[in-house]
Formats: sequence, C-alpha cells, structure tokens
Amino acid sequence: MSRAARYDAFGGPEVLYIADVDEVPPAAGEVAIRVAAAGLNPMDRKLRAGMVPMGEPRFPRGIGIDFAGTVESVGDGAAFADGTPVAIGDEVLGWGDGTVAERVVVPASQLARRPAGLSEDVAGSLVVAGLTALSSIRTVPVGDGDTVLVSGAAGAVGIVYAQLAIARRARVVGVAHPRHHDFLRSLKVDPVAYGEGLVERVKAHAPCGFTAVQDNHGREGVDAGLALGVPKERILAIANHNAVADLGIRTAPRLRDAEDLAWLANEVAAGRIVLPIVATFPLDEVRAAFELLESKHDPGKIVVRP
Repeated sequence: MSRAARYDAFGGPEVLYIADVDEVPPAAGEVAIRVAAAGLNPMDRKLRAGMVPMGEPRFPRGIGIDFAGTVESVGDGAAFADGTPVAIGDEVLGWGDGTVAERVVVPASQLARRPAGLSEDVAGSLVVAGLTALSSIRTVPVGDGDTVLVSGAAGAVGIVYAQLAIARRARVVGVAHPRHHDFLRSLKVDPVAYGEGLVERVKAHAPCGFTAVQDNHGREGVDAGLALGVPKERILAIANHNAVADLGIRTAPRLRDAEDLAWLANEVAAGRIVLPIVATFPLDEVRAAFELLESKHDPGKIVVRP
C-alpha cells in the first residue's frame, strides 16, 4: 500500500484527505514512479471544485497532474520518446492523474529524464505551466519586433511564457500586482499594475502599440487588447473560456509531448528559464498547500512532497 490525496465530493480544500491505496504493477509500456514532488496548478483546484465538465464523476478521485520522481518498476517495452528503455532508478518528470501521491503509474510516453541541475521541486512543477506556455507561443507566434501584453504575468504560465517570448526577442509588458513588479523586472518584463485604467497605463508603456496579447488571468487582458486594436487572431486566452467562445479569439491547444517537456527541462536546468518555488508541503498538509495556492501568494509554484 501507499498513500495518496483523495476527495469524495466536489468542494474546497477541506474535501481532501489522505488514503491508503493499492500499489498496482505497471502494465506493458507503463512505469511506476516513487513521487518526490508534485506541483499544484489552478486546474487541480478547478477539477476538485467541480468547475470542469466531466460527465458523471466517479469518486473517490485523486488530484494532481505534474510530478517528478524515481522509477520504481517498469512494464514490458517501456521506453522514453527517443526509444531508450526506461530503467529502474531513472530520475524522471512527467504527467499523470492523481499525482499528489507517494506512487503513480503512467505510460512511459508521459515521461522525460530529469537533467542534472534541475531540482525535483521545479521538475515536478513544469508540465502544466511549461507546456501551456509553449503551446501558447506556438499558437500565436511572437518574435523580433513584437510587443506582447501578458496578463497574469506573475502566474506560473505567465512567468514561463514571458521568458519564452523574450528569448525570441519580443518585448513583454506584463500585467500584475505591484508587489510582483520587481520580480518581473528581473526577468526583463516591463510591469504594469492591473485594475481600472489598465488601457491607459499600458499605452504609456508601449506608445507604438501591441502586436499580440497573452491572457493568463481573465477578461481584463482580452478587453484591453481589443481596446488597443490588437486583431482577434493575435489575442490568446487560456483562463477565460467565455471570452474565447463569445469573441472568437484563440486559446492554446492542451498538447502534452514528452520531447517538448525534455526541452523545457533542459532550458530550466541550463538557467535559461526560471520557475520559482514558493513553498513545499508534506503530503499530510495537502489542504494547507491548496489553501496557499488559492490565496494571493508570491510568484511561482507550490509543491507537495509525498
């Protein structure tokens, strides 16, 4: 037996509890991982709160998508994306269902090697934020000559997206609470406070206008982009799906690819992308971890270490 976070009904962090679960052996093509770190995401909260349509839910349910850990056992034919067989003892990161747990079993196709220099905490936080940011910048490409308005710039997706855009020689104006502005400046983002008067404030930062919008928070960034004259096809929203439906703007396909994850992991390990860790919690304190996630906290990721 091993332990995992579970819930039996939709609700707030109080519905979470720790349960003993059977340890299922990996089938062909699968790998069992002893989890070292599982980063929390806003999507985890939305799923737990019943905000994501899913048909008739089955309880109890696990929680968590991201993880990093050590390979414990391997099913027949399990291999990394490059064809190399997965071996017991390999240090990996990846994604699955119910990863806030001591042990998970996932297809080997959902794994990448954890490179030297990449901590378990950051590796265990990289999938959702990193791959969403990468999908976004591929959906609405930006580069030299672009000025991008990024809302929710101090959130995990915003942090990674801004660094990807700047590496492509775009200029980034990031919308965030003033207490996060020094952090954004450290990433070479030009910060602007959110709230009433946003359009006029961002105009002062980019008098020549904007060529793209990446909205990671809600309707405010989308509406500002439209008011600034950014074409709908150059506005992408990942948080406000009503805006996507109502206005016909774009969203990022939720594509997860192990080779993309390996590339991101190596970029972080090399110091070309920064993803801060705000706090870590043991498995028994999973409720407190989600309470922090759902409060206003410093830029970066919150991690459960089973």
